[in-house]
Parts: sequence; C-alpha cells; structure tokens
Amino acid sequence: MKLRYILYASLFTVVGFSILNSCTEDFEEINSDPLLITRDQVNPDAILTYVLKPSVFSIADFGRIGEYAGYVSNPASGFPLQNIFGSFAEYRNGIINIEEVIRLTEDNPSLSNKNAIAKIWKAWLYYRMTDNFGPVPYSEAAQDFREVITMPKYDSQEVIYKDILNILREAVAQLNVDEDLKSYGTADIIYEGDTEGWIRFGNSLRLRLAMRVRYVEPGLASEHINEVANSQLITTNDQNADVVSEGEEATINDNRSPIFNYIQNNQSNPLHFTMTVSENLLKRDDPRLDIYMRPSNSAGFRSRPFNMVKEDQKPRYDGDSITAVGEYFRAAEFTFNILTAAEVHFLLAEASLAGIISGDAEAYFQEGIKLAMELYNVGQDEMEEYLNSSAAELEGSEEEMLEEIITQKYLANVYECHEAWAEYRRTGYPLMWIGEGPSDTGGEIPRRQKYPLDEYAKNKENVDEAASMLSNGDDPMSRVWWDVKEGLPFDHPRQGQFPPEVY
Repeated sequence: MKLRYILYASLFTVVGFSILNSCTEDFEEINSDPLLITRDQVNPDAILTYVLKPSVFSIADFGRIGEYAGYVSNPASGFPLQNIFGSFAEYRNGIINIEEVIRLTEDNPSLSNKNAIAKIWKAWLYYRMTDNFGPVPYSEAAQDFREVITMPKYDSQEVIYKDILNILREAVAQLNVDEDLKSYGTADIIYEGDTEGWIRFGNSLRLRLAMRVRYVEPGLASEHINEVANSQLITTNDQNADVVSEGEEATINDNRSPIFNYIQNNQSNPLHFTMTVSENLLKRDDPRLDIYMRPSNSAGFRSRPFNMVKEDQKPRYDGDSITAVGEYFRAAEFTFNILTAAEVHFLLAEASLAGIISGDAEAYFQEGIKLAMELYNVGQDEMEEYLNSSAAELEGSEEEMLEEIITQKYLANVYECHEAWAEYRRTGYPLMWIGEGPSDTGGEIPRRQKYPLDEYAKNKENVDEAASMLSNGDDPMSRVWWDVKEGLPFDHPRQGQFPPEVY
C-alpha cells in the first residue's frame, strides 16, 4: 500500500498522552498506582504503525548491509570489511513494542487477527536479527515491564528459527476472514488490515525461512515447505507485501524516498549500483539494465567493484566514469518490497529443483522473471524476447541451475539488502568480485556482524556465552547455524584480476 498520512507516533507519545489526559482526574488514585498507565489506555494500532514504518524502511540499507549484499557502492563508506559491528536497534525500534502489541491483544477474542498479525511481524523482526548475528536474546527478551529481565540470555539461532517457523504456522492458522473481528485498518501500512493479505504473507515468509534452513536441516525445511507450497501464497504482484513511500510533498521528510532525499540533500555517494548488479544484467542482455542504471558519461555501464580501494585502481571508478542509479529509483516515491510474488516463484523453483516439492522448476523460474520484470515496467515485447532467450532457461548441472535461480532472485529483489546478503551466505550466489582493500575477514564478505560493543558493557556474561556457540567466537567469519553449505564462498571467475569487468 502507499504510505499516506501515516500515524508516526511512538509508544512514548501514546503513553505520554494517556498520562497527561489522566493527570486532572483521580489525582490521588493515579499517584498511588505504581504502574501509572493501564493497558486499556494504550492503543496497539499506533504501536504497530510505529514498529512497521522503520522496519520497512530499513529494508533498503544504504550502509554496510547494502554493501555486503552487493547492491550499494559508496566510496565514502571507508573500508567495508573492517569494524564489522552491528546494532541491536531492532529491539528498541521494533521488538519491545511488537511484543507489547501481542500482549495487548492476546486475551480478547475480537482482537485475534490483530494478535496474529503482530506475531507474524515479530517473526520477521527476529529472523532478520538472528540472520545478522546468530545467537541473540529471544526467550528472555522484551518481557512485560513488570517481569523484565535486564540481562537476558542469548538463544541459539537453531532455537529461534524453529520457534518462529512454528509462530508463523500458528499465526496464519489463527487469522480469520470473519468481518466481525477487529482490523488495524490504515494503521497497518502494508495491507491495511486485510486478513487474506497477511495469510499470504505469513505463508510466504515461512517458505522463505524454511528454504533458509535447507542445508542445515533438510527435514525441517521439507516439512514447512510442503505445508505451505499449496497454500495461499503471494503469487501475483497485486498481492505483494510492500510499502510505497510518500513522495515530494510528504509532511515528514523521513517518509519520502531515501534516494530522493539523498538527491535533495546533494548526497550522491550511495547512488550507485555495484559491478555485481551491472555485470549480471549485462551478461544476460537484461532489459532492466536501462531501468536500474544510468550509463556513465565515458565508460557505458561500468560500475564500481566491492572493496576496491587501491590508489592506483580508484581513478578508474571516479566521478562520471561509473553508472548511477536509474530514473526509476530517483522518483519521489520508493517501493520497499518486503516479499514479492517473484521471490515466491524463485523459492518454488529452488524447492522443485531440489526435489522437495513436485513441479516444473523452469516454469516457476520463468514466471518469477516475468513477475520481476513487471515490477519495473519492462515492455511486453522486451519481456517476451527475454523469456524466449537462453537467459530464461535452466540448463547444466543442478548447481548451475541453482546459480541462475538465485541470481535472478537477486536481480528481482534489488535493494532487499538483508535478504540478498543472507542468500549469498546460504548459497554462494551471485558471485562477487572482491577487491584487496583492508579487511578483517581475509578479503571475504562477512558471514555475520559482531555484537555491539555496548552489549559487552551491559550483558557481558551472556554475550560471552553466545560467542561460545559460534565456530570462531564473536568474529565476522563465524558462521550462523544455517550457513553450512560446503565450499563457500565461491570465487568470482576473475577474482584477483584487475580490472575485473569484461562487459
């Protein structure tokens, strides 16, 4: 849905209003109540909006995650393979508040759908966090403030994944299209409280996460994939889970397109795709090339490689000698894709290729490409020509076909940065050329982020315990639970050569 007239108010604002409203009445009773605020005074709809907006806007990460994903090329970012610390902002901005929405709606049957939607978004928030770090606080985190645990233990990623897969299963079963059940309405900036939309999203998210554990627990993956493969999924673009930012006339600038804001503020550095994107579009003669990118003034569709910082190499990629993002992404409105029909078809293609489900992997693959191109308004003739070309065929070994599926998903999911980084770690694709700049990772893309330094100050014993669950402690090259595919990372065919591009 389009982000219009969004109620962008924090939980503190909601609670603060309740306090101010109550101070003129029952003064003695209020001042003797240690809680001050009762749950019936807090509006879960406002809290949900407060959680969803920053969560969705974080999908297009123009910082480190965008660089690890191979989408963002920013010469001003310093050395992307050094100081790989993450942030636990998800707790403050999302998890604490979504857990409160769950509590506020759990004992009222008329709020059953609201409760289920909050649970689905809780799963979304937690899988993103654990994919970034591995073990994180989960079972003891974000408790009711009367039972708060100030130094929560960290749960393993295995425990978290298995639980959130079950949460998604149960939340979708809980959703009911009965019109008598209360809806979030426009406070839900994704589906406006549409129950069927959330059923499709919940199932599709479970498909995504089940595929994530394919290599580490094939039985678990198969169980969940087969349960949802023939259920209600996001299968057409009008069912996509997405949010369109407000445009040029937005009252609050932070509700506008982030790229539009960069342009308005004369910040041009993040406005470049990397060589990973351009070479895969060029290699396949993909009609999205002219949509995604502006060619450079002097070198066509040359794009900056990742971590390329040698002084004798940098001038090749300075200024007007590299591509910039295309007009589509410079528009005042920006579409944040949370989960699309194209991705669902690529997931089904992989499941079919691996023999997890029956079906024609190539048919799913081609439908995924078609849906992805429709998102970016590729012309019908160009689309049909592409679908009839070798670029839309699955040929070769199973591994070669998997590479094509994941690479097409990567091109379809452009700017879904966390997802692309996770899939690169899970599968090894797309292949990325990595420069020889300073590195804390042996010159490789990190397998995870390191815990924030303030966690060591606040919860050191539990952080140390979490680090002990990882293969090499709190190190960016320690692998998270699902990151077990043999032989990773795969080298780019021109790794170690300069210049790397041949197109």
